[in-house]
Amino acid sequence: MAGNNPNIFNINDNEFNIIQKGLDPEQVKSFVGKLIEENGSLTAELNKLKEQTEHLESLKRLADTTIIEADKLAATLKEEAITKAKEESDSLLAKAEEKAKKVYEQIYRQLNTLKQQVNSLDKDFDFNTEGEKPAIEPVIPAAVKETPVRAKDDFMAKAVANSDIMESTTQELVIRDKEIELEILPPVDAVKITKIMDQLENASEVEVVELIPRPNHPVIIVYENKPNSLLDVLKKLSMVGKVNEIPASPNGSGIVRRKYEISLVASVVK
Repeated sequence: MAGNNPNIFNINDNEFNIIQKGLDPEQVKSFVGKLIEENGSLTAELNKLKEQTEHLESLKRLADTTIIEADKLAATLKEEAITKAKEESDSLLAKAEEKAKKVYEQIYRQLNTLKQQVNSLDKDFDFNTEGEKPAIEPVIPAAVKETPVRAKDDFMAKAVANSDIMESTTQELVIRDKEIELEILPPVDAVKITKIMDQLENASEVEVVELIPRPNHPVIIVYENKPNSLLDVLKKLSMVGKVNEIPASPNGSGIVRRKYEISLVASVVK
């Protein structure tokens, strides 16, 4: 056996013949052992590096796949966003057109009502002027009262509670400091007027009382909840261009209100 043969040298189950004048067997064995140990260490490190390389390649493939999927998802989301924005835009436009249609219908009905009232007054005037004039009995002027335009909001009750109405039996004028007339200067745009009324209704400082349709100068009457706040509110409205305060004067019903002239913003040409 090699273990009992003095002419055989064994290193890690490897047999080497011993010859005369050879190297020291123990030194050779130690050196070869170190080489084997280093070789095993390098082999283990090489295997570890191979595993890391394979892991990095796997991560790279995953990253490439993720980027592709992300691009596809981004394209899909973009298309969905464009579609949704178009649908919302069409819906808003339809609502604005519907509201404008209602405003036009309201203006048309009120104009017909005014026309009928004028015709009725003309007939009464013609009837009273025929023949002899009847004797006129003296009439004691009564205090002027006006029915609120919208009973549900009870703006007149609020005005009385805040001492907003001052009546004069001599001049027969009703002065309303908190009710303000907003006269819309031409060119008139029903859609823009509708947006202005919506924005005024959303403002806490004021309340919309009514819209008085006129062919060239529609009037919006508002009630000021907070004193001297209307001007600041008007300057913030998107559809309002210029605002000018004009001297107050009594209207045909003997009511005196503060007045503002407002011009609409010019339409943007695309």
